[in-house]
Amino acid sequence: METQVETILKNLIRKTPHIKAAAVINVEGISLASALEQGTNEESFGAMAAALLGLGENVLEEIKGGVLREIYIKGEDKMVVIAGAGQEGVLAVSVMSEAPLGLILVEVRKAATEISKVISAQVDVSEIFGTDLSLLEGFSFTDLIGEEGAEK
Repeated sequence: METQVETILKNLIRKTPHIKAAAVINVEGISLASALEQGTNEESFGAMAAALLGLGENVLEEIKGGVLREIYIKGEDKMVVIAGAGQEGVLAVSVMSEAPLGLILVEVRKAATEISKVISAQVDVSEIFGTDLSLLEGFSFTDLIGEEGAEK
């Protein structure tokens, strides 16, 4: 079953042909959803994108440049655009180098805003139960969500 974030990524790639791949990772570099090109290592891509976002934020803080909007790295054939998606998410896209950067940035910003809303709406189990999840031991996924939830 496709998640809301995966749907946003696929729609971004579908409506913006110059975008060849996209991933959403958390600020620690762990992939939350991706639609990457074959041969791209999801873990490495995610970790590097999160690291670059962190470095960009540090550089802007040092020069008092305000809040980071996005980072883009351009190579001969492709470029990577990285944008924050709320407090916890990072959107990274792979784009053909000849793509019109203005259009790409507009679409990436829109997608990052959508992703931010989805991520912030997700409830962290630790907010409900605290960090001690021992009371959930012995329960299966079906026990927690019910039979009808498991069938979807």
